Amino acid sequence: MTRMSRWTTVCAVSLVAVACGFGVAGAQPLPEADEVISHLDRLYRYDSSHAVMTMTVVRQRGTRELTLESWSRGEDDALIVIRAPAREAGTATLRTGEGLWNYAPRADRLIRIPTGLLADAWMGSHFTNDDLMRDTSYDEDYTSELSWTTRDGARYLQVTMTPRPGAPVVYTRLVYLLTADHWTPVRAEFYDEGRLMRTLRFEDIQTVQGRRLPMRLVLQPENRPDERTEMRYDRLRFDIAVDGDLFTHRGLRRVAR
Repeated sequence: MTRMSRWTTVCAVSLVAVACGFGVAGAQPLPEADEVISHLDRLYRYDSSHAVMTMTVVRQRGTRELTLESWSRGEDDALIVIRAPAREAGTATLRTGEGLWNYAPRADRLIRIPTGLLADAWMGSHFTNDDLMRDTSYDEDYTSELSWTTRDGARYLQVTMTPRPGAPVVYTRLVYLLTADHWTPVRAEFYDEGRLMRTLRFEDIQTVQGRRLPMRLVLQPENRPDERTEMRYDRLRFDIAVDGDLFTHRGLRRVAR
């Protein structure tokens, strides 16, 4: 190798090293995975919450609309009650540390939901029992990997989750896209053995008590493109006083009537 060719090679290697160094230094570092997962787990709950929501279910046979009221406390307690239409008013779902129950007001019956039915549709919607009541935990039931990705020219924090062995979950992979600044979800994809089964879009981002939150969720099954379920938050408050009796069978019956 001549002196000139050696000099050219050294310069080229040096330029590549400098360029790579700038690339690494300038790249946005990934946040701590534990912090991101905790943020997702507590997105709509925090220490306590109360909400009024409108659920619109669009299926081939028709469209129906439900008015819902919900409460949560800590990581274990949650209650959703249907307020309208009148024929379904009082129907409720309760979650505590002891399990998950559906309440039928006309028969005044509490029916326990076994773990095997967490993937069943909630009240005829495209959301499952687990979607709304979150009996599983992203932290406890999944391992997660973070990466940066670009979709349609926008930069997102991507969270890829795979179930831990023995976890009571349905899908073999979950992919969340979060905004890079506030970790606000904009899209979630649910896969089964590599096949995309459904997509959840997070829309109408608003600031609620200082927190950036999507106020409309749209769940779209991939095999039924003409169907969807939309959940819209009409009122949402966090960190409020919630009566602990609400999350008992007696309290459920009282608030559902």
